[in-house]
Amino acid sequence: MFNKFKNTNLKNLHLNEAYFFYFVLLINILLLFFTKFYPSMDGPAHLYNSNLIDHLLFGNKPLSEFYTINTIVIPNWVSHFLLSLFHLFLPGWLAEKMLLVLYILGISITFRLLIKELNPQNLSLSILIFPFAYSFLFHLGFYNYSISFIVFFGTLCFWLKNRESSRITTYLVLFSLLTAIYFCNVLLYAFLGLTICFYNIYFSFENYCLHKSIKLFIKECYKKLFVWFIISLPSLILLVIFYKTVAFFPADQKYGIKELIRWLNDVRALIVYDYNGEQLLTAQFLHVLIAISLLGIFLRFKEKVNKKFEIIKSDIMLIPILIALTLFFITPSGSGAGMMSDRYCYMIFIFALIWVITQPIPKSVGQLAVLFVLVVHFGLQMKHMNGSIRNLDKNAITIHQAANYIEKNSIVLPVNLSDNWLELHFSNYLGVDKPMIILENYEAAVGWFPIKWNANSLPNVLLSDKASVSGIRWPCNSKAKIIRKIQYVMLFGNMGKLDDAQWKELKDLLGSDFKLKYCSENKYVMIYEKTR
Repeated sequence: MFNKFKNTNLKNLHLNEAYFFYFVLLINILLLFFTKFYPSMDGPAHLYNSNLIDHLLFGNKPLSEFYTINTIVIPNWVSHFLLSLFHLFLPGWLAEKMLLVLYILGISITFRLLIKELNPQNLSLSILIFPFAYSFLFHLGFYNYSISFIVFFGTLCFWLKNRESSRITTYLVLFSLLTAIYFCNVLLYAFLGLTICFYNIYFSFENYCLHKSIKLFIKECYKKLFVWFIISLPSLILLVIFYKTVAFFPADQKYGIKELIRWLNDVRALIVYDYNGEQLLTAQFLHVLIAISLLGIFLRFKEKVNKKFEIIKSDIMLIPILIALTLFFITPSGSGAGMMSDRYCYMIFIFALIWVITQPIPKSVGQLAVLFVLVVHFGLQMKHMNGSIRNLDKNAITIHQAANYIEKNSIVLPVNLSDNWLELHFSNYLGVDKPMIILENYEAAVGWFPIKWNANSLPNVLLSDKASVSGIRWPCNSKAKIIRKIQYVMLFGNMGKLDDAQWKELKDLLGSDFKLKYCSENKYVMIYEKTR
């Protein structure tokens, strides 16, 4: 009778915890709808290029003269594929919302499932993932990188559940998941592969401890690692082809040790718009993680007095933490695709989060930690929303609406006069719903995104009769016989900058060969149309 009552109470406790988790998840999703766009630095480029993908697939000839779909089997496809799919039946802003909702759902639920697999007693602490879902890189629009953590959590959880299975369906699922994370981000792809290798060795060692046979340990370890290698082989081949084909940036930027330590202390991975203001909040997450980890370590060593100390499953996560930490300090930030220090910094905290909250922690301490973290999390979210996101959204909407004054498939030269560094690619909001050639498209220039400039047919693009003007460069093939004239010039940002000497040549051209067609009420956007 007592056991039945106890089991019923335990079941109700888990049920209430689940309700609370999904209630917090719902609030986080609703926050995404406080603005029309969820503005970021690279987000508008992803939206614009996803729109280009749809039009190129349906045979838009004016666009295909300038753009082509990358034939190399590159990463960075997942977010573009989803945005392109959603954009077939939704406007751009809603396609973006669908992607972000899937991201928040995916990262929170797969993280919860992973914690349930590693330590179900601490399932309530899985709610701590929410602050880390809104990282600095997420707000920069690093959607593929962010989505890759969903696949990382999901794949690791699935593998842990089915590691003893030898069914072909299990291998096919693992192959699909590993291929999926390759198409998200190669860095997380590599860490997932290594993490599962370490887990294979760990479980083989467990068997060695039972049977005390080094021969059995080596044989089992070899067998498991070989199977994992075979599953990984197709995506490894894609990875080799990718790195042999694509040229990356030179490693010319590196932060000092003191600066990187400061990043860890301040939890730089979560600071977005105002370093000094947000650091007061983000540092609290580090304090919580340190307190929980110290308590967990103390309790584990306290148990050692009565019985043998054991390595638990989540301890294997200490290895990718150490690898990420080492790379964080030695890898130049400017190497690879850039911002490598920011990427490793975030990975350190995510992997540490997995390890910390799977330690033996009293439920009362866990509940206090959850409540404290949620208060700080929503405080930081409101600071982001009211301090920057709403204003950035207004500017994004203004640019998006300016597309009404531009004919489809036109060639547009954007001129960025903004004082906000996050608006670097805001010109791309112009083309999220209407096909046009916007001559500021960083994705098309680098080679590791689905869209690239069509080198075979790119025409000689001129502003009046000039291939460039002071302060502005655009893609142009000066050797091409076909000449295309820029039909529209869009200025956005601080129009007072036009009085600077560097813009004199542009102003003269606009005054002689163009006419003002549109000026937004707040004078943030001005559209000039070619007259002759």
